[in-house]
Amino acid sequence: MGKKLVVYSFFAALLLFGIITGTLIAPEELTVNYIVFILAAPLLFTARTAVMNGLILSSMLLYIGLAFFAQHTPILSKNLVNVILYGVLSMLLTAMMMRSKLQRILYHKEKEMLEVSKRESQERILNYERFLTDMVRYAASEENPDKVLNQLVEYIGQRMTADRAYIFEQNDRGTFDNTYEWCKAGVSKEKDNLQDVPYEGIIEAWFAQYQESNNVIIHDIEECKKTSEAIYERLKPQGVNTLVTGPIKINGKMVGFYGVDNSPEEKLHEISNLIDMIEFMISFMIRLRDNADALEHSALYDQLTDCKNRKALDWAYTEKLEKYFPLAIVMCDINGLKEINDQKGHDAGDKFIVQTAQTLKSVFGKRHVYRFGGDEFIAVLPNITHPAFQKLLETAKSQLGATASLGTTISGTKDTDFESLLKAADVEMYENKKQYYIVTGKDRRKQTSHA
Repeated sequence: MGKKLVVYSFFAALLLFGIITGTLIAPEELTVNYIVFILAAPLLFTARTAVMNGLILSSMLLYIGLAFFAQHTPILSKNLVNVILYGVLSMLLTAMMMRSKLQRILYHKEKEMLEVSKRESQERILNYERFLTDMVRYAASEENPDKVLNQLVEYIGQRMTADRAYIFEQNDRGTFDNTYEWCKAGVSKEKDNLQDVPYEGIIEAWFAQYQESNNVIIHDIEECKKTSEAIYERLKPQGVNTLVTGPIKINGKMVGFYGVDNSPEEKLHEISNLIDMIEFMISFMIRLRDNADALEHSALYDQLTDCKNRKALDWAYTEKLEKYFPLAIVMCDINGLKEINDQKGHDAGDKFIVQTAQTLKSVFGKRHVYRFGGDEFIAVLPNITHPAFQKLLETAKSQLGATASLGTTISGTKDTDFESLLKAADVEMYENKKQYYIVTGKDRRKQTSHA
């Protein structure tokens, strides 16, 4: 304000001096003083065009009024036209100068804005590149996709300064499980509490919004209460105040979502810009994990019974068994399989094998049962006590009945090797098998068969 006052005062004094000099003091000098000062004024003043032209017009009218008041004939006859001519010229010059100045200002501002925008764009690109590079580095730092996904969730949570980061995946039942979770120190874990989450409700609403904006952002959970009581009641008890989630798509189908809780406001915008990149990396690693799981399952599991195969039992031959002590073995050989195959066909025989496998898995646990041969199975039970083993064995005998012959053994010392245990169980199974044929009166040679 002070600078404007100085400029206006200087301009007024300048015009007044020119007017008085050209009319009252030295009219014989024509309008030289007035014209010189009136033309110089636009170069010294920086007001807007309307203000400048208003001042110039006012000064012209003042000059003409004083000229008539002085009744000086030379002024009226020689200078009045010049005053009007040069005054109008000064107004045009002012308008042109101000227009040129405004264009320069706009140009520089636009250039500055473009440079700022360019710097911001470059910074965003570098930021995205660093983000992608870090995610790739995390992906390369672990030996399997499952661990990579845990690392990615941790990285996203830390990068977004969140309390919690997570991945939800749809299961075979159509509900959703929290499969990966990272929590900041001091933040309670919710993974175990978020299993079998129904699709109806929150997830259904989010999936609908993903179709439109590819993300869901909650800036304030209290504001969310006004639009969705259900979402509020679900999230508030978990301590959620802000939230960003994005979809996980595989082959164009949404199979889950990921998100972060309680990131600062500026991070919410950042993660919304990184949604596509994060989704690509997570979905890519989930596909790798699923493919790796499928390959591993194919290599280590029997196709017919879904029991583990001989290959999956390699650890028992190569590792020291002292850490599994006591280690128990149950050998199982199906009775009467050849008779079923001959009388009812191999499909019926396969069903019989599958039923036996299901019984063994239900008693001893799926991860402990292996298909050892065509109609032979083995259960390997690490770190089991004698009473617990006897209880399981009684259950197995009760459920299997005469459909299978069993042979069992349990390690007596920590240095017992697996092949010795296997041989002892096999001997007992062979004896029980022989007793079965004696009791039933069946010809063992005719019954011996492997499917």
